[in-house]
Amino acid sequence: MSGIEKHADHGTINTNVPRIADDVLRRLAKHDTAKISDTMGGNGVMHFEIKPISPEMRLCGSALTVLTRPGDALYVQRAIDETRPGDVIVIAASGFRDVSVIGERLGQFFKMKGAVGIVVDGAVRDSQGMIDVAPPTFARACCISIFGSTGPGAINVPVSCGGRIVHPGDVVIGDRDGVVVVPREDAQRVADLADEHLKGELARLSEVESGRSITDVFNLQPKLTRWETT
Repeated sequence: MSGIEKHADHGTINTNVPRIADDVLRRLAKHDTAKISDTMGGNGVMHFEIKPISPEMRLCGSALTVLTRPGDALYVQRAIDETRPGDVIVIAASGFRDVSVIGERLGQFFKMKGAVGIVVDGAVRDSQGMIDVAPPTFARACCISIFGSTGPGAINVPVSCGGRIVHPGDVVIGDRDGVVVVPREDAQRVADLADEHLKGELARLSEVESGRSITDVFNLQPKLTRWETT
């Protein structure tokens, strides 16, 4: 630790984190990230650079958070022992794209423990191996370099990942558009709203298929009239 200042959370490992009920997770997993964000007024979206390392990847689960410095895997390794089935591992690595914090083997260990996703505000390496044996993985970049496993770090503390604060137990949802975070205490309400939004979308689709115009279905005329030339 010589030369490294210690954050108040460094060394913290919280082991008793409440997870979201499986039925709520299943309901949220049906929806894409854009719809989930819309139900929260456009909030909860991580930085657009955090994308799946393979475009077909999706994830939805409860956040297990890891605080680490760029290029250091010590607390990433330790987090494997705290992982429960259904967890999404959220690794806050300060957004550095030129040094990684996790690779194929650690990713495989997380999958063995039941993790359903990994989100890294930073870089990963062994990308093909991560695709093959790790849970669906989202990151800013893929990079070969890594420094080692010396610390500092923390597990299951609030972290900033992709510009969003993630608390342990929050719901993390990802698809090819990016990643969105739903506060744990708001998950049921967001699931209800997302279901209602989808119901409305399908109803409008049915109306268009039956022959109604987009202008009528979306009631565009009052807005268009404002811009008509008099």
